[in-house]
Amino acid sequence: MFWAKTLLAATVISLSTLHAEAYPSVGDKVSWTGEINRNGETLGVKITKEILSRDEQSHLWKIRIDASIGGENNSHIVETTDMYTPEKFKSIIADCVRSGGKLEKLKAPAGTYNTCKMSTTLNDGTLIERWWGDIPFGVVSKSTRDSGKLPISKPDLDSIIAGL
Repeated sequence: MFWAKTLLAATVISLSTLHAEAYPSVGDKVSWTGEINRNGETLGVKITKEILSRDEQSHLWKIRIDASIGGENNSHIVETTDMYTPEKFKSIIADCVRSGGKLEKLKAPAGTYNTCKMSTTLNDGTLIERWWGDIPFGVVSKSTRDSGKLPISKPDLDSIIAGL
């Protein structure tokens, strides 16, 4: 029985490692939902990023970004060579506390994630907090507050499709 449990645990660990190492890849799709405050009005927000293609010669990834804020919808496509990877996550975690970040377990609608919370204050006093995790595109959650510390937006990870 001991060997069966040990084998099962090793299999689960190796499968979860394969899943984590599978991104970025074409078909990866991540969605965040939450709220945004515009001029005192709270609106629902949904942001989705999806990898459409990869050009092996130019190393360009084609990403579609869909955003819905209140009743407004926007969609555009960007190309980039710089994608979030499991190696970047490992580097962030290794440097997290030294760089002023905080290691946290974060619960989002899509699950619970080990994250590094990094905070940035802009020149106008706006506070941006990002929780970086081991997922495609990296951001599990993001919170933005104005200089008076009033919430401006708070989208959380809603769903992930990765490693297709």
